[in-house]
Amino acid sequence: MATNRHAMIRYRTIDRCLSRRNKRYWTWQELAQACGEELREYEGEDRAAPSRDTIKKDIRNMRSGMLGYRAPIQWYPREAGYAYSDPGFSITQMPLSTADVEALREAMSLLRQFRGFPQVQGVEQVVAKVSEALRVRPASERTVLQLEDNMVGLGLEWLDLLYRACRDQRCLLLDYHPFKVPEGYKFRRIVSPHLVKEYNNRWFLFAHDHEAHCIRTYAFDRIRQAEVYLLADFVENPGFQPQQFFEAVIGVSVPTGRQPEPVLLKATPERARYIETKPLHPSQHVHEQAADGSVIFAYYLVHNVELENQLLSFGETVEVLSPLSLRKAITLRVQALCRLYAVIWADKTR
Repeated sequence: MATNRHAMIRYRTIDRCLSRRNKRYWTWQELAQACGEELREYEGEDRAAPSRDTIKKDIRNMRSGMLGYRAPIQWYPREAGYAYSDPGFSITQMPLSTADVEALREAMSLLRQFRGFPQVQGVEQVVAKVSEALRVRPASERTVLQLEDNMVGLGLEWLDLLYRACRDQRCLLLDYHPFKVPEGYKFRRIVSPHLVKEYNNRWFLFAHDHEAHCIRTYAFDRIRQAEVYLLADFVENPGFQPQQFFEAVIGVSVPTGRQPEPVLLKATPERARYIETKPLHPSQHVHEQAADGSVIFAYYLVHNVELENQLLSFGETVEVLSPLSLRKAITLRVQALCRLYAVIWADKTR
């Protein structure tokens, strides 16, 4: 990903150099030096200028049309430098094509499903303006692709505020009502927001709690009030790296003190085929396959409530073999479920 961004920075830098009117011809060394300066500013650290081969490859790409334009870059032996054969050309002045607008429309059809973001409306207005400028006829509004509706439920009014606070690194003052406390109770916290995450049609904020000095999870639907708090400095939490934080987790909860451990699940033949086509977690692999078609799947996971709920949703088609602590937890919940239904069944038979 960084390589693609670096290439785009080099293309823009080369274009900016060749578009300058106070200097007509550029050697590859001068282009490389300019690209190096731009990349150093972008990265915020020292780095070498691009090589001769890199600059020449960039020029080939810009000429080829593969980037959506054909830059008229010419080599002039007499001046020993590169220049645009058309002095008025610039890649920043290339108009969008009808295909480009159609691609934007396709993206908008997906973005519209995220109704909690007011930014979507702004992008939609931009697409409309471009379509009008290019005289592109409106596309059909018929729905042909639909995502699961993850913009339902309580607390979505906080989505834009919390997203912007994460992006801009602004502290927040939250009034929060946890699930396990009496109704009407709430506590007030100053937090430094790091991540907004959706799971199972619910949204969560992961933020550094200034009082607890750790990352905590706040469900949107339990937030009673939220506002930007300017009287505290944003606290970076270097230990919170989302990819690593959720690497061994199903869901969003990471119980304090629990470490990932090997998990073995035995699935019936029918369930095994389903699990193989829709893995429960990226660590999933086949540990053993029985003659009757049942499969033992292996994982490396943190034991949390979302894992338990996922396993219970499989009913009798999946058995927990290990670890023993997870097997016991599932057993206790199944026993409680049996007691509940035994009472209901007894009431119905009276």
